Amino acid sequence: MEFALIGPALEVTHLMTRTALCLVGLLLLAGCEEPFIVFAGGELSGEVEHPPDTWTVFDSHSTVQLETQPDDPYSINIWCASVAGDLYVATGEDGTSWTEHIARHPHVRMRAGATIYELEARLVNNAAERGNVSQAFASKYDMDESDNWVMQAMIFRLDRR
Repeated sequence: MEFALIGPALEVTHLMTRTALCLVGLLLLAGCEEPFIVFAGGELSGEVEHPPDTWTVFDSHSTVQLETQPDDPYSINIWCASVAGDLYVATGEDGTSWTEHIARHPHVRMRAGATIYELEARLVNNAAERGNVSQAFASKYDMDESDNWVMQAMIFRLDRR
C-alpha cells in the first residue's frame, strides 16, 4: 500500500514545482521595463536619433516597439509598414490602451533595433491612404486579402516631430 501513494504524491510535487516556476516567470515579466512578446512594458531604452528621410529601411523589421504616454511610459511590440516615405502602425478597429494614450497625447517613441525615434502619431481617416497602408501591411506580412484586418483597423501615421 505504501508504494501506491508514491505515484500521486510525486505528481502533486511536480505540479507544485511547475506552478511555482510559472509564478516566478510571471513575476520576472511583470518587473520588465521592455515589452515582452505580448506583454506591455515601460520606457524604452536605446539611442535617440533623428528619424531617417525614408522609412523603407524598416521594411526588414517585422516588429518594432512603440512607446506611448510620455508621463507614464507604456510600450508594446507592434507591426509597422512604410508607404511613400511614411511609417504606419495599426490595431483593431475598437482600439486598445495605447490608442487611448495617443488620443490624450500624440507624442510617441518608436524603437527599431537599438535606435529610438521621437514621433507624433496621427490617426489616418483618408480612404486612399488607408487603402495604401492596408496593401502595404498585406504585402509585408503575407496576409490574404480576405484576411486583411488593417482596412478596418485604427491606422496611425508616425510623423517626424
